[in-house]
Amino acid sequence: MSVGLTQPICMEMALSLLILPGVLCTNWLVVYQDVCAVRGSSVVIFCTYHYPEMVVNKNLTVEKVMWSQGRKQFFDGPFIIDSNSRTHTGTKFEYVGNKVHNCSLQIHQVEQRDSGEYAFRFETNNGGKWTGSNGAKVNISELIISMTTPKVHEPIKEGDCVNLTCMNNCSSAVMWFRNGKPLQEESSTLYLCDISFQDSGNYSCSPKHYNRPLSEVIGVNVEYGPRNPSVSVWPSSEVLEGSDVTLTCSSNANPTLNYTWFKIDGESCLEMVSQAELQFNVTHTGNSGKYFCVVSNKHGRQNSTILSLKVKDHAKGMAAVTLTILIAVLAVVPMIVILPMVAWHLVAHRKKTTAPKSDTEENTQTTEAHVTSPTSDCSLTEERREEDPSQQDEVIYATVHNNTKQKANM
Repeated sequence: MSVGLTQPICMEMALSLLILPGVLCTNWLVVYQDVCAVRGSSVVIFCTYHYPEMVVNKNLTVEKVMWSQGRKQFFDGPFIIDSNSRTHTGTKFEYVGNKVHNCSLQIHQVEQRDSGEYAFRFETNNGGKWTGSNGAKVNISELIISMTTPKVHEPIKEGDCVNLTCMNNCSSAVMWFRNGKPLQEESSTLYLCDISFQDSGNYSCSPKHYNRPLSEVIGVNVEYGPRNPSVSVWPSSEVLEGSDVTLTCSSNANPTLNYTWFKIDGESCLEMVSQAELQFNVTHTGNSGKYFCVVSNKHGRQNSTILSLKVKDHAKGMAAVTLTILIAVLAVVPMIVILPMVAWHLVAHRKKTTAPKSDTEENTQTTEAHVTSPTSDCSLTEERREEDPSQQDEVIYATVHNNTKQKANM
């Protein structure tokens, strides 16, 4: 940044400013720094001012500070900054000084129309007013970015050397950006030697320590031949007759690639289609074989790896599926039959262990019973029997054998 320092500004009668008795000229001054700024940036005009501490035994204080743009406005305005005005609400200019000795002014997002001369003015508590005869000069510069290639009007290829230059009238120290992200280089020229496809992108620049690009964008497009071609198949490399198959070829290159699919037929190659995808319906096992693709552009040509496609006969495929299902059924059905039988056997065994004695013991029982002679009234009470002992029945004891087994055989 080219910076100039003006001479101290003294009081002059020609300025029609108030001259107080006993005040020396050297006690009143303003010191500026000229500024060179890049369009779109924000800059600060550094400024200091001085005044006597006392005048006629009275302490001086600053009550009002102002900035003006253009020599005609130095004394009477209009002012771009006025500390006592409440009508100034713009954000273009900002006073970053104070009312002691710092009178710096910041200008945001400078444009060409902001070029020119700026002056500071202040007023003290005793009615004194001071404005210098000279102001700070502000120059606005454009950032110009350019590119140098080995051959004009020819594309950039991998291995070439490319130079990018960022010029302005303010400073040689710049920051470089690729796709909006800062690079480490700070010189005005960015050297891209032995360039690769990874260096492709949009480049721009700005003054050093400025965190965003301010220049126009220049594109670097590095061309290169195909690399690492690969092939893939959907749904699988083993399919049944009647299936739809898609073979896909892919590769990186710049400019766009040309694709060609081939099928190896004995010692020769049969050209299929000239596109990235090869789609077809497998109609017979003759579609089995080895396939590959060729990718090419003006910078080179490469073959992909070989893809083997196996087509299975539909009947054999269905037989294999049927066999698989049959095996699964044979494995499941025995389990379905055996498990209930095992469960039934366990339950039966449990009942057997808890069953009563043998049938002979069950069916042959000895029972002792009291047999009485018939009576006309079974509801006679014990009391009645006691009253008439002669009417009591004779009790006969007998043993009765019940054999249900014999009855069953009768």
